[in-house]
Amino acid sequence: MKKLLLCILVSASLIACTSKETKTEKTGTVTTSGPDVDLIKKSITAFANGDWATYASTYADTAKSYHNIWPSNTDSTVGVKIPALIEVFKKQRELMDGKLTMGGTIYEVVTMPDGSKYGHVWVDFTWKNKKGEVSKTVLFDSYGINKDGKISFEWPIYDTKDVVNLK
Repeated sequence: MKKLLLCILVSASLIACTSKETKTEKTGTVTTSGPDVDLIKKSITAFANGDWATYASTYADTAKSYHNIWPSNTDSTVGVKIPALIEVFKKQRELMDGKLTMGGTIYEVVTMPDGSKYGHVWVDFTWKNKKGEVSKTVLFDSYGINKDGKISFEWPIYDTKDVVNLK
């Protein structure tokens, strides 16, 4: 009987350790792989590389970004549409010497019981300014993912200290 119980526990442990997706009826699923994770990887990598066409292609036409602010249902002016945001990024890149370097990335997508999806990324960005000074920031970004497989909003949160020092 003890051997049978031990075999069941070992089997259950092996099955639990090999699953990439956690699912419960009350909380939905969390995964670290699949097409939605690939979407946010594609977006953040295109951002780091300054590949603005690819970056824009990951977003829905109506998508907005809410940098370091709480999104508001009552104030439609707080979000920035992606094309306008890309223009700001292009001006920032003129002050940098090369691309952003990404390190320490973590990706996940949460699917809620109602089918809505939210992607998350944690990433360590490093870059040099034109004077050769190295700067670094850690970014947490939360994304809404629509049913068409596009990002419907993004909500990045990061310390602006080194970003502001690009000047």
